[in-house]
Parts: sequence; structure tokens; C-alpha cells
Amino acid sequence: MAGRHFVRVTLSAAAIALGCGSETADDERHGGSATGGSTASGGAAGAAATRGAGGSTAGGAGPADASSGSGGTAGSSGIGGSAAASGSAGAAGASGASGASSGAAGRAGSGGSAGSGNDSGISGSSGSGGTACRAPAPGSSGRNPLFTDQYTADPAPLVHDCTFYIACGHDEGNTGFVLREWFVLSSTDMVTWTKRVAMQLGTFAWANANAWAGQIVKKDSKFYWYVPVNQRGSGMAIGVAVADSPLGPFRDAIGAPLVDDAREMSNWNYSDPGQTPFTIDPSVFVDDDGQAYLHYGGFGRLVVARLNADMISINGRLSEATPRGFFEAPFLTKRNGRYYEIYAAGVNPASIDYATSTSPMGPWTYGGRILDPLPNVQNQDAATSHAGVAEFAGQWYLVYHLSNGPNNGGTYRREVAVDKLSFNADGSIQKVTPSSGLRF
Repeated sequence: MAGRHFVRVTLSAAAIALGCGSETADDERHGGSATGGSTASGGAAGAAATRGAGGSTAGGAGPADASSGSGGTAGSSGIGGSAAASGSAGAAGASGASGASSGAAGRAGSGGSAGSGNDSGISGSSGSGGTACRAPAPGSSGRNPLFTDQYTADPAPLVHDCTFYIACGHDEGNTGFVLREWFVLSSTDMVTWTKRVAMQLGTFAWANANAWAGQIVKKDSKFYWYVPVNQRGSGMAIGVAVADSPLGPFRDAIGAPLVDDAREMSNWNYSDPGQTPFTIDPSVFVDDDGQAYLHYGGFGRLVVARLNADMISINGRLSEATPRGFFEAPFLTKRNGRYYEIYAAGVNPASIDYATSTSPMGPWTYGGRILDPLPNVQNQDAATSHAGVAEFAGQWYLVYHLSNGPNNGGTYRREVAVDKLSFNADGSIQKVTPSSGLRF
């Protein structure tokens, strides 16, 4: 949940106002006409060793690896570039993938189809072959924010089966951060969006407040939603829900927190919960080899850990690897063998910055700024910032929230927006200026 700038306290049910937010229909839509796109997935970069680079423009014409495929050259139509010379020739074509006309196949195994994943290079491991995702229709346009009927905060993207999903919280607009449910926004064309309630705080019987910033990731045939909530009788903790679809229904995967104060105190031999990192804003990334990593934290401390194959337990110890200027809201992704940590930097109103590493565990090299701090509004709390990135049909996107939407008497009125994201030839990220909506 981006933007906690209060003094850390242990919360109780009596201390939290849990007012009900307005209900929303399960199928609200806006924007232009949907253009669909194939739901078949797979990906031109089927071999894990290709690490999501490049891609063939010909359907099923071979892998993305520039030196191991027989069908097309790396990056011939995408943002890939060459990958490590490993993996077998023709791997993607052999799996029936269409090659990605979009280039970088990305995290198609955990994020969807060729050319539309988050570039973790395991394309095809859980795809089903078929055609590449259809790019947004030329001349089509969207709008920012995506929705204005309800407030949406702290977005995290996932691409799966040629659909762009955004997990986000529901700001109820009351004083402070009051959220009791999570939305999933979805689109097949980046123009027409659907919003539905996908999970509520009551999913976690051991929690009593704070449906804050989480992320959905795919591993094998399951979808895992990592969220920070307040643990009854304690402080903030990270829970995990699981489902067969990114739209749910989700159930508590553990029946207890994945990470809480007790675990952190034991890990670092602390004697006081106040010594622990702030247990918020989990980001999970599944790498080429299937190893999953958990990042979380706030107030200037980033915690990193490996997850076990079950996705619901920690492998080894927690450690800290904090990039320059880190405040909160980490989002971990990968492109062309390089790991990118996207995060809110400074203090509220925070900017969105990034750092890179050759390892998902750090250390990090500061990369620069992606998004300037959002403007404050008079008589309102400082604007917060929270962002994530994903690739869809060859184009990368930044999802973020605008702050302080139309006044309804509350102090947090955030609204999710999406803009295009571009990389320079050296892998650095170009700065994004918020727009009134996507244009294709």
C-alpha cells in the first residue's frame, strides 16, 4: 500500500474503522469497443535459457534466442536483443508457439502468451501454443484514469492468455487508508476495461483490516495473490491467496501469515516488533528456472527472500537489499537478463524510480526516475505513488495510480492509470509523463 507516512503502531479491531465501501457490478465497462485478441498462449521463447529476448516474426518459426534458433533473428520485431546462447534450436516452434510478432516473449509461462508476459523468460512452460497476442487496434484510444466511479489504488500488472490484468485495492475514500477489498481490472485491447471485486478482506480469517497493495503472479497452473493485511492482535503481515484463475475465486492458501512480526523478529533476533521492517507491499517474481522471489517493505527497508516451490513458504532467511532512495512499493521484473526493481522513492509525494541488478536478490545499481512525484492537493494528504510494469503484444506499459480524484469528503481518492513505457538501447528506462489515456 503506497504512502504510509504515519507512525507505526500495533493495530486492533477497535482501532480501525471498517466502513463499507460502495458495491460495484461484476462487469462494469467503459472505453471503446473491445478488439479481443487470441486467448491462446505459449510463446516464441519457450526455452527458459532464452530469457525472453527477441522473438521471431513468423508463426511457430523458432525460438527467440539469437544464436540457437532457426527461425528468425532475435529482436527482429520486438524489444528483445540477443540472449544467452543456450536452449535448443527451434524450441518455441517445436512447442507450437507462434513466435512472438511482438518480440520479447516475457513471462509468458507465468504471465500469459508470447509477446505479452513480463519478460522472465519462461515462455511456453505453461502456455498452450497458438497465436501471439493481437496488438491494440491502430487508431484506438483509452482514457486515464481507467475508472472514475470508484477509487482504485496500488496497481500491479499480470499478463495471461492475451489479457492484461491489474490487481489493485479499493480506496473507500474515508480518512486515511481504508480498504476492505481488492479489484481486478482486465482488458484484451488496452482500451476497454472491466472491473470486478476479486477478493475481500474476509478471505483471511486471521486479519482484521487493511486490504493494501498486493500482486498476483502465476506459477504452474495456479495464481497466487500476495497481500499485506493487519493480523489480529499484531501488526502488518503478508498473506497469500490462491485460485485457478486471476479472477478468482481466491482462498487463503496457508490459513496464517506468510510473513509477520514474529517471523521477522526470529529472523533478525530482534526483541521488539518495532525493530522489524514494515511488512507491506509484497512483490513476487518467478524467474526463468521457476524459482520465485519475494520482495516487500517500506519506510526505506527492502526485504528479499526466496520462496519454496509451493509458493507459500520461505526458503532460507530473510535479508535486506535496499536500493538508493527506496521508500516503499517495490515491483520486481526482468528484461533481457537484467532484473529491474521499480519502487516509490523519497517520501510522499514520492517519485517512481528504478534500480537494476544481475540478481533478483541485489545488490542494486540506481537507474533513474520513471515518474515524477504526483502533485499534492490543498487540504489533502500528500500524494502517494505505486507502480508496476508489464509487456503486452510487444509494448511495455507502466501502471500507476493518480492521487486525489474528485472530492467525496475522503483523504485518499486514488485512480489507476496506464501509460506506455519505453527502454533505451542500453536497457535504461525512459521517463514517463502521465497522459489522458493510451493512444495507438
